[in-house]
Amino acid sequence: MRTRLRILGGAVVTLVAAAAVPLLTSSHADAARFTIDNLVVYRVGSGATLTNAAAPVFLDEYTQAGGAPVQTIALPTGPSDGNAALTASGLSRSEGLISRSADGKYLAITGYDAGVGATGPAGASLTASAPGTVARVVGLVDANGIVDTSTALTAAGAPKIIRSALTDGDRIWATGGNGGILTTTLGSGSSSTVAGTAASNFSSLTAQSGQLFASGILANRVTKVGSGFPTSAGTTFTDAPGLPTTLLAYGYAFFDLTADGWAGTNLDTLYLANASNKGGTLDKYRYNGSTWTLAQSKDVAGISGLVASLNTGNVSIAATTPTELVKVLDTGAAGTATLGTPATLASAPAGTEFRGVALAPTGTPGPSAYVRSPATGKTVNISSSGVPVSVYAKSPSGAVTGVTLTIGTSTVNATKGSGDVWSGTIPNAGLTAGAATLTVAATGPGGTTSVTRSITLDGTPPSTNPPPTTVPADALAAGKYAPSDAKVTKKGKWKAYKSTSSPTKKGLTSAKKGSTLTAKVYGSQLVLTFDKSSKSGQVSVTIDGKKTVIDLYNAKPKAFAKKFKLAGALASHTVVIAVLGTRNTKSTGVVVSLASLEVK
Repeated sequence: MRTRLRILGGAVVTLVAAAAVPLLTSSHADAARFTIDNLVVYRVGSGATLTNAAAPVFLDEYTQAGGAPVQTIALPTGPSDGNAALTASGLSRSEGLISRSADGKYLAITGYDAGVGATGPAGASLTASAPGTVARVVGLVDANGIVDTSTALTAAGAPKIIRSALTDGDRIWATGGNGGILTTTLGSGSSSTVAGTAASNFSSLTAQSGQLFASGILANRVTKVGSGFPTSAGTTFTDAPGLPTTLLAYGYAFFDLTADGWAGTNLDTLYLANASNKGGTLDKYRYNGSTWTLAQSKDVAGISGLVASLNTGNVSIAATTPTELVKVLDTGAAGTATLGTPATLASAPAGTEFRGVALAPTGTPGPSAYVRSPATGKTVNISSSGVPVSVYAKSPSGAVTGVTLTIGTSTVNATKGSGDVWSGTIPNAGLTAGAATLTVAATGPGGTTSVTRSITLDGTPPSTNPPPTTVPADALAAGKYAPSDAKVTKKGKWKAYKSTSSPTKKGLTSAKKGSTLTAKVYGSQLVLTFDKSSKSGQVSVTIDGKKTVIDLYNAKPKAFAKKFKLAGALASHTVVIAVLGTRNTKSTGVVVSLASLEVK
């Protein structure tokens, strides 16, 4: 007998009438750990009338048993700690379809790096903006309710309308209004196409029974994407046979309930949110060995998001409409016409709309740790320096007390920079070329959380390495820092500006002659990244008394990295960055914009 799969986790619930639901407004800083088997709903808006403009996004947690509100997590509406904003187009109801990772540890959510109220060109929908202007964002959410939105896609090929994503914590798959099924890594700004073309139009990605699935608009209504979780180009689709050619499917869930199995899986039962039938229906399909046939349908007007869980032969289905979270119980799901009557669990407050729904992520106690660099699968050269690592580590119940970075026998304690970003460079000692596993351990309230990432080391480490030394408390150790770091002394007039080259997405800019940034750095190399523009002037960089003048003018905005070799063995070096108030004849200003300082 085949083992039946509890595909999405969860327990059977008793349906009750919905109570009035207050407008929850707790902030991201107030996030608490999710409760296992609770429901998480993607909500757009905070009470004002929704329009084409960017609206705030919230994740609302509800109990399955009665739809009681538990907490609300507000997604960022501006840059912070390397996280981008994640907002949604107020009237684009096909967006916001959330999914849970195959191991149950993460939710993947999508949106736009735009401030609340932003629109597309000439006041059009936010979706009309180019990704190079308004990044398409994928957010990851773990069991602590901590959100990482550092994955902001700006390169060509990013979805025009981003609707859905899936993650394993490192690797990310995303899709939407164009570009097919894309893949990228946490913190990246670019992606590559796994399957489909620029003309493809998909809605929801899910991980079920160890397999990536997608639902499509106009084609590939419900489809299996390659085998497992593919990352290579040219992956093919296997469409579910027998589904209507007019089907418009959003959320869906597969189960193994009979002896049949489709396309090399054990899956034989399909629940899907059908937006093309009547005003919307919840459909149940069965696979008979050759095709999928409709077993039963229930009217659910406006249905879009869907999640389901199996317990003792019954399937509990939760679905969203713009105004409601509804529940349907399929008693004796191995039968055919066994769907119960849809019942409302919760209602969206006025001026807001529900989009997708998923089961809450699960995980062991301990801080959240998102490894931002190096990317999974990345090749790192170790012939001259160690392996630089950046981690976003945070806890909902207190401070993270330490982060360690390990490859093989080489371990280093990371240094906390601005906000909750930790960084450090794993020394070459003990490293060898080839496949390697990076282990990051974050310690704080609840214990220690360890995450791993596979990378490749290239080159031969130097035969000798500097002896162990102690970094002075007032110096910047190896790592990448924003100029707003507490160890950087600011004099004169400086203000923050948005920069994709900064580890916190914010740099410092000034046009005031004599304004300075001063820091002590401990390393053998310093890289300063400036943002050039047509209004940029000249800046002086003085290291241990040696002055270098740099012209930052460029006709178009451009990031510019200037490398400085620090003299002698590992030691402290004093760096002074000064606004000169001068410019070349082509520039229209004297602005100096510093995005980051990287010590190696």
